[in-house]
Amino acid sequence: MPVALLGIVGLGMSFAIALWWGAAAFAVFNLVTTAYFVFAVIGACGLQYAVLRAIAEQPDDRDRVAAVVAGALVPGLALAAAATAGFIAIHPLVARWLASPAAGEGMLWAAPGLFCFAINKLLFGVVNGLRRMRAFAVYTSLRYLLLAAALAIAVRCDLAPAHLPAIWTFTEAILLAVLTVELLATVPLRRATGWTTWTRRHLTYGVRGVAATLAYEINTKLDVWMLGVLTADKYAVGVYALAAALHEGVTQLAVVLQNNLDPTLAHLAAPAAPATPATAIASAPDRRPRTHAPTGHPAELLALIARTRRWFVPAMVGACIASAAMFPAVIPRLVGDPGFATGTLPFAILMTGIALASPYLPFGHLLLMAQRPGWHTVLIVTAVAINALGNLILVPRLGLTGAATAMAATVVATALLLRGLSRHQLGIRL
Repeated sequence: MPVALLGIVGLGMSFAIALWWGAAAFAVFNLVTTAYFVFAVIGACGLQYAVLRAIAEQPDDRDRVAAVVAGALVPGLALAAAATAGFIAIHPLVARWLASPAAGEGMLWAAPGLFCFAINKLLFGVVNGLRRMRAFAVYTSLRYLLLAAALAIAVRCDLAPAHLPAIWTFTEAILLAVLTVELLATVPLRRATGWTTWTRRHLTYGVRGVAATLAYEINTKLDVWMLGVLTADKYAVGVYALAAALHEGVTQLAVVLQNNLDPTLAHLAAPAAPATPATAIASAPDRRPRTHAPTGHPAELLALIARTRRWFVPAMVGACIASAAMFPAVIPRLVGDPGFATGTLPFAILMTGIALASPYLPFGHLLLMAQRPGWHTVLIVTAVAINALGNLILVPRLGLTGAATAMAATVVATALLLRGLSRHQLGIRL
């Protein structure tokens, strides 16, 4: 259901903005959204993954779960507020850097949603760690439905282009209220004794992994941002932004599967327990050996990987081929602008990158779930460096095609690097 709604709402939103407000407004919306997601990552500080991993280890121990959650909520609220304040503070700088006053104004409209989004990341981690996957799917679907409602209101009111990022505020504020009810109904916070100990653990784990999450969010929009900086033609940026949004929509097929696999990976890929009491292991999970430390369930992990690939890889390759073939015939007509056909080749290149990397995409959090947040950070930061360098070299020469080539090469290189690190760190031939 979330995947279907993503296709209908997520991609439909891109078409609607491009059609109703134009390519230039769509480009500005995407630039604001990129900054919004980056600061949300800073506000979450990787606590969602720390909570997910800690809960998934012992989801039936309600007192422990309560302490784990409380230990993340307290710093999470403070960090979300600080990130929102920073987002507001830099909005005039972003407006000057992009030569777009509308982008700066849009950041102010998105700021309240940023605070809610950072907290929602943490609350989604709680739901996922408890393996409440039906609830996870329902809440993910609700996010897309709220986005659709927000967009309908924006069209009805003929909202100014600079105010479009208010869509995020509308969506995340309502979702936060719903997830708060979910939290209070499933986690007995009043039994959260010893939560301060978990705060230290969460922050330690989160800080080691937040750079990776931040780099990942930057990486998904880096090509659009660099086009915005290196290209004066905002119409061309808008055309590529739509192709990039479709590319991100296709990758969500892997992300949805990844969300379902993460709790299982946290169990199967954890390092084999040393001969120490269980309490000692639980109290210092991040001090286990990190180099060549075997996983505790290698056979089950390899079986899970094989089962997943058996159906996912052909499905993803088929989706990429079909999407690339449909782009020139469908997208210009949906948007009502023949000029969007210039995104055909860049989009085909982006789809090629996903198809080649498809055997590894569902396991992107393997190092993170195996308690290797530092190496996960190395993986993602390296990907950003490859993407940035590729864009710097190729965009001035090839324009939209150069940006797409840099992104596709980054996706493939990241997959190969993940394969190497998994073998080196976990002893797993991914």
